[in-house]
Amino acid sequence: MPTKRKDGRLQTSVTVENPITGEKKKVYVYGYDLSELEAEKYRIQNASIEEFLNVSTFHSWCDEFLRIKREDEKLEESTLYSYKLQINKHLLSKIPPSTPIAKITPAWCRQLLRGIPGERARLGVYVLLKSIFEEAIVNQLLADNPMRFIKKPKYSTPPRSIVTPDIYQMVMDDVSGTQYEYIYKFAWDTGMRRGEICAVRLSHIDLDNLYVHVQKGRKRGENGEYEGAPKSDNGVRDLKISEAAAANIATWIKILRRILFKAGLPWEDDGYLFRSERDLSKPLPLSSITHKFSDQKEQLHLPANVSFHSFRHTHATIMAEQNLSPKQIQLRMGHYSAAFSYDTYVHATNKLQEGIVSAFDKAAKDYGR
Repeated sequence: MPTKRKDGRLQTSVTVENPITGEKKKVYVYGYDLSELEAEKYRIQNASIEEFLNVSTFHSWCDEFLRIKREDEKLEESTLYSYKLQINKHLLSKIPPSTPIAKITPAWCRQLLRGIPGERARLGVYVLLKSIFEEAIVNQLLADNPMRFIKKPKYSTPPRSIVTPDIYQMVMDDVSGTQYEYIYKFAWDTGMRRGEICAVRLSHIDLDNLYVHVQKGRKRGENGEYEGAPKSDNGVRDLKISEAAAANIATWIKILRRILFKAGLPWEDDGYLFRSERDLSKPLPLSSITHKFSDQKEQLHLPANVSFHSFRHTHATIMAEQNLSPKQIQLRMGHYSAAFSYDTYVHATNKLQEGIVSAFDKAAKDYGR
């Protein structure tokens, strides 16, 4: 009995035997109606030796590729969700379901990439396609990767900006007295990612010893937001905070107690630090922070390259300005390498230029200049 998938297609399976080796295997078959499904089943069951080598369609292999990434490689759910969105939007919609994967040519891949708007999206599909075909080679469905003949699309990451003192004052004045005042202060004080901030629970805060324990991160999956491990292996970390930062957190906790009491909700020591405005029993959604800052950016006429994530860039840059080592910055930010932290998150500011000329003046004396 065929089952109906979320994308509208029908799915069933047939067992086929390799006429060369005698090996039997299950092959999934897809179609948009029963007649198309039956036609595909018939084609596979009556395949010749040559056709058998092409029995996996591109559509069916994409499903198998996602299964491998999910079950065998235990890929993060948020990454799988991103892959699935790209596959459905840019790949499956452009090729008939019955097309064998072995018939996909470099010319087709090149043409497909040309039709994708936006450099970032184009690069993402390029990398994904290359991985899909590489996995097919490992499973002996292909002899070569058609993406090998295609140049990697160019993409330059748009320059980010830090939150300068004047921008900080503007956005803080705008959110004064709201939950976002304390969210922004928390982001400035800790440099934490948006998903990490939304996942912080009261039990993760140690105000006596001035620590925030980063343990989880909220992410987007196929079934909505979920809580998982931080973005990188170094994401689980303990962040030392200042007494001023602890005072801000303590003030917000007092406010939160009053808010929950008025709403008739119980106080839970393991509850979330920041809450959904629609349902105070739930964590603040990721989109709420993004939309709030985007609205402010439009209303306050902030620079286009400033976003909520700029608080994180600001945190790293301030550390560099205070002559903290690249390793210290990496550990604070929870990145996989010090080079990435410095190259990506530390911005060229006037303060970082200070001391350079005097250092060379001092060295010049040693050279007799």
